[in-house]
Amino acid sequence: MALKKKHPLLTSGKASIVNENTAKSLFKDILNLGIPYGYQQANCHNLSHFINLYLESKGFKCAKIWAFAPIIYSPLSSRLISFTDKKRLSPTGNIDWGYHVAPVLQVQIGNKVSKMVIDPSLFPNGLVRYETWLTKLNTKNLIYLIMDSDWYLFNSSPFPSNQLDNFPNDFQDASQPSVILPEWFQGKLISDFYKYEDDCEYYHWIEKGMAINETAITFYNNEIKPLLYSNTQNDLVNDYKNLAGNVFNFETIFRDFTWNDEMNDEFQQKHQIIISKYREIYNDNYNNWEQKLYNLREEIKKK
Repeated sequence: MALKKKHPLLTSGKASIVNENTAKSLFKDILNLGIPYGYQQANCHNLSHFINLYLESKGFKCAKIWAFAPIIYSPLSSRLISFTDKKRLSPTGNIDWGYHVAPVLQVQIGNKVSKMVIDPSLFPNGLVRYETWLTKLNTKNLIYLIMDSDWYLFNSSPFPSNQLDNFPNDFQDASQPSVILPEWFQGKLISDFYKYEDDCEYYHWIEKGMAINETAITFYNNEIKPLLYSNTQNDLVNDYKNLAGNVFNFETIFRDFTWNDEMNDEFQQKHQIIISKYREIYNDNYNNWEQKLYNLREEIKKK
């Protein structure tokens, strides 16, 4: 009987094997890139893919580990990856994720090769074994994949994948999936993965995601943190937390230049001066990340 491959979506040779010193050096270099890990609300997929491109520009390849909370893969659960927001930025007091993703390097330690995760948002002092990373997420019934780093983000379906065959042909997507998910993912709402190309690349999703995180960190440090212990600015702090502590609201205002039920005309009129100021900061950050990404691609072309 053939043994089942433990990580079937990690193609042989697609993740570099490095020694411990090289892994530590690369981690230190990544910390010096200015990647906005301090905003934990969102964009782990953009941060991870930027690191993937950085490593490629240096002649290395990584894998990625994807962890999915039950809310993402099951229609019967609302459980998230959740932990206390120590910055006190989130309006709910918690950081909540449906999924989390981080780069993985294969590190030679003695006679053994270990899959080690690069995730300064959770482990700022160095790489950790992927089992340690999963334990840190501390979520019951978490499921995960370790796979090639080419895959940028995933698609979801409102119906479990093993039920789609029962629907009429005109309901089903006629195209074949990019990734054949392993047997133990059958029946999940995760239906496929896709690469950073087409709309993702055309609309600059990485640059926008990095700029959102960097702008939110600046907003927190300059506007929220100094007021956290004020007894006279509670209403203003709450407004600012609803803006910057909720990534959907922050993206609505600064990335999409639009409105929603919370970020309505009244809110935007009330805070129009600060919004105008941080739209300029966001644009500057976006231009900066656009240049950084361009530079990485130029370096990759030289390899």
